Amino acid sequence: MTHSARPWWLALAGSLLLHGGLLGGLAWTLPQWQAPAESPPIEARLVPVTPVVAPRPPVAKPSPLPPRARPSPPSEPRGESVAEVAALEIAAEPETAVAEPIAAPLDEAPEVEAASTSTSVADAEAPLPPLNALPPRLDLRFQVHYGLASGEQTLLWVNEGERYTLTSVAAATGLTGVFYRGRFVQTSRGRITPRGLQPKEFWDQRGDKRSSARFDAVNGMLTLNPAKGAPRHFAYRGEVQDVLSLFFQLALTAPPPDGRLTYTVFNGKKLRDYIYEVRGEVLLETALGALRTLHLVRVADGDGRFEAWLAIDRHYLPVRVLRSDDKGSEMELVLLSISP
Repeated sequence: MTHSARPWWLALAGSLLLHGGLLGGLAWTLPQWQAPAESPPIEARLVPVTPVVAPRPPVAKPSPLPPRARPSPPSEPRGESVAEVAALEIAAEPETAVAEPIAAPLDEAPEVEAASTSTSVADAEAPLPPLNALPPRLDLRFQVHYGLASGEQTLLWVNEGERYTLTSVAAATGLTGVFYRGRFVQTSRGRITPRGLQPKEFWDQRGDKRSSARFDAVNGMLTLNPAKGAPRHFAYRGEVQDVLSLFFQLALTAPPPDGRLTYTVFNGKKLRDYIYEVRGEVLLETALGALRTLHLVRVADGDGRFEAWLAIDRHYLPVRVLRSDDKGSEMELVLLSISP
């Protein structure tokens, strides 16, 4: 019994050793067979290769090209590296070659538009004809006839650069001076513009009665301060003259030999739109001899008669004036002298 049991234990021990060896060997060798799992480092090194394809689509971003047509300078790269900027420029070269001819007319378009605009402005604002040159000082003396009364009137023109002053002084003479004392004084002051005279102030003094007017060319408003009563306001548009500046406006602009002229004139009491008809040349005998004159007649407007003869060879200055007041009384001015 003893001898027969030993072989069984030996066989059992050998079987256990064999199974243990097999099982232990498999447990050790299986991790070795899965060692290829260390390949992820190889896959990690391949990852940088894939971005080469992925970021390249933004390269087709030549959209910054249209801004080249704008006047503003091109903006600088927004944080790209030098290599990336170079790559973008190289990738955009084929498209730039096509876009540049299109962008060039865009750059020229504002210049063409500006040129056409300047041309239209030049056409709209045609250069004004130059004004006639007048001496810096002129002194005109007239003989005045007013009904049975007589007197003298002086008209003084002073030009100081862009400013002018006109002063008219009338006084009775001879026997009339015994009954009519005092002087009738009017003054006009203002600017000389490329279009002629632009009055700013006007004064009227008849004995003890004084009135004044002020022209506001910016707002188109005339304010009259009469000898009696509250101030009065008159709105106007464009150019305006007074009874004194009108004569020298005609002298500076030289009316045409025929046609009609329209002026807005302050007559000392209110603003009126007057139309003057030019009736051609007339040879007129004066104290200065025979003078070629241009005859102007104011079209009937309810303010009485007004006619003037302007000496063509003497700066178009008035050498004879006929006028009547609202009462029908007529007054005539005849030139006696011009100096210088």
